[in-house]
Amino acid sequence: MRLRRILEPVFLGCTANVAINFLFNPRAFEVIPNEFIVACILSIPITEGNRSIDRRLEKRITWLENPRKRLVTHFLLISLLLLIFLNVLGNGYMWIAQKGFFSWKELLTINLVTLCLAMILTLMQWGTHFYSRWVHAESKASASAKMAKDLKMSIAGTSQSIEIQKGISKIRMEIQAIRMAKIAFGTVRLYSNDGECGVFPGTLSQLSAQLPGYWFFQVTRDAILHREMINSISTSTFGKIQVTIKQPHDAGFIVSRPKAAAFRKWYNSKSARKE
Repeated sequence: MRLRRILEPVFLGCTANVAINFLFNPRAFEVIPNEFIVACILSIPITEGNRSIDRRLEKRITWLENPRKRLVTHFLLISLLLLIFLNVLGNGYMWIAQKGFFSWKELLTINLVTLCLAMILTLMQWGTHFYSRWVHAESKASASAKMAKDLKMSIAGTSQSIEIQKGISKIRMEIQAIRMAKIAFGTVRLYSNDGECGVFPGTLSQLSAQLPGYWFFQVTRDAILHREMINSISTSTFGKIQVTIKQPHDAGFIVSRPKAAAFRKWYNSKSARKE
């Protein structure tokens, strides 16, 4: 931003000086260093004024609401700015330097050239502004699309029921009925609100992979809880979390310190509460 504020008056002053000198005397074009320096200095209030106009209009007339009015208003204001600053400062410099005054044709040429260059500079600023906004919007859209896709795949890829062993037979148990899973006597046992339902024929990690993460959390190495099973949580020693579950099981678990932050984030998440 600072570099742009330095380069803008340099670009406007040097380009305007070259163009005006060429139009005034195309056959005997001269490069006078002092004139370039003066032109760059006189361009500073013009570029800063243009920046101020753009900033104020952004608050009152946005590009999304009325782009035509924004464009016309900006060009009218920059024309008025040039008419005041360029002629007052330019003639003031000529009077101080005792170089005489420009004719009406010369003043008209100087104003038109400077106005055209100022508009080109303004269009370049808008192009940069729109490009940065577009990149920002595209980044947000891509991130949102990826999140939506991942969520859709997570929901679609999650089975609504799992196969468990109950006695000597195999049955299907609805995932929404599961309230807790824990390892007991070397097997993964599943529980609902009515008590023990059966045994999962696999490891706790394999079961966790089949359960939606926005419903379930593996609180310890030996247990997975549904959010509705949690009665309360409280801070334990050394950064751990004490989890008390509801009846009929009336038990508790200690979430280890490494898992504590992830558990709090899951427990307090809106998606988990909504479900």
